[in-house]
Amino acid sequence: MDDILLLQAVERYLNGDMQAEERTFFEDLRKSNAEIDQLVVEHIFLLNELDKFGNTRNYKHAIQEVQVKLTREGVISSAALTGKARVAYMWKRYKRVVAVAASIAGIVSIITVVLASIYNNNKSNKQLIQLSTEVNALKKVQSATNTELSKVKDKINPTETFRSGGTGFLIDGKGYLITNAHVLKGRTIIATNDKGQQFYARLCMKDETRDIAVLKIDDKDFKPYPSLPYSIYNSVTLAEPLFTMGYPKDEIVYGEGYLSSETGYKSDTLTYQISIAADHGNSGGPVLNKNGDVIGILTDKSEGGSVFAVKSMYIFNAVENLKKDTAYSNIRLSNTNTIKSLIREQQVKKVNNCVFSIKSYE
Repeated sequence: MDDILLLQAVERYLNGDMQAEERTFFEDLRKSNAEIDQLVVEHIFLLNELDKFGNTRNYKHAIQEVQVKLTREGVISSAALTGKARVAYMWKRYKRVVAVAASIAGIVSIITVVLASIYNNNKSNKQLIQLSTEVNALKKVQSATNTELSKVKDKINPTETFRSGGTGFLIDGKGYLITNAHVLKGRTIIATNDKGQQFYARLCMKDETRDIAVLKIDDKDFKPYPSLPYSIYNSVTLAEPLFTMGYPKDEIVYGEGYLSSETGYKSDTLTYQISIAADHGNSGGPVLNKNGDVIGILTDKSEGGSVFAVKSMYIFNAVENLKKDTAYSNIRLSNTNTIKSLIREQQVKKVNNCVFSIKSYE
C-alpha cells in the first residue's frame, strides 16, 4: 500500500471516518500486518503527545491570566519585579505568540522523530527526500513565526510600566484612531487589533474638556485600509437601538442597548446617556446605531452606573481643528456606510477589524 495513502487511512480510522466494512477490513489488516499495526500505535502516540502539549500550555496560560486579573483588581498583591524577573513577566504578559512558535517547534521535533522511525526501514531515497521536504516546510513555517515574534518583541520595552488602557477605532483608513483623552496617561502608545497585531501610535491631539484624543498609527507594519465599513453620523433619536464594541479584556466584547437620554451627566450637552453594559476598558470604543453608523464614543460611567457617549459632532470638530495643522491636512472622515443592509452579526464582523485595544506606558 502506498505510504501516503496508508497514513491517510490511519487518520480516517482513528477519526472514525471509515465505513463499517472498511473498518473491519483495516482491523483485520492490523492483525495480520505488524508493520501497519505499529504505524497506528505510533500515530496514536503522536496525537496524544500533541494533546498533552496543548493542554499544558492552555492551563499555564489560564493560570497566568487569572493571576494578572486578580493583581490588577487588587485582590492579590504582587511584588515589584526588576531585572530578569520583570523581563520574564512582561514577556509572558505580552508575548502569547511565543506559544505559537513553541508549538510549531514541538510539532516539528515530534513529527521528525516519529516519521523517521516509520520511514527508516526499507524506504527508497525518493520517499526520504519527500519526507525531508515536508519537514523543511514545517521548519520554514517556524522560521516565519519567529520573524513575526521578533517584530512583536520590539513593541514593548520590558522596562516600561503600564499606565492606562481602553479602546479606540479608526476614523480614517490611513491609520487615524479616535479614543478618550483619559485613556492616554503614558507616553508610549500601543494599538492592538483583533488579530493580536501590535502597532506604535502617536498622539495627534488631545481635548481633555471633551474627553477626545486622535492618534495616528505610526508603524511600518501597519497596512492602510482602502475604506471603512461605517460612517460618522451626527443624529440619533431617543430609544434608538445602539451597539458598541470594546476591550474591557484581551478579546473584543460586544454590547447592545439603546439611547436613554439626549444629554449626559447632569444634562451635559457634550454627551448622550446610553443604556449599555460597559466595563473599564470599553472607554473610547465606538457607539453605533442599528445601521452601523458611529453616533458617539463610549466614555466613563457615572457614580450611579449610567454610561455616556461623547457625541459624534465632536469627532467632526476635533478633525476640523486638527486639519488646521498642515501635517494632518490629508485626514478624511469615513462618510460611506457599506454595512447598513447587513444583519448584526455581519456588521460586527466588519466593524471588529477597525476597533483596537489602546494601552499606554511610561
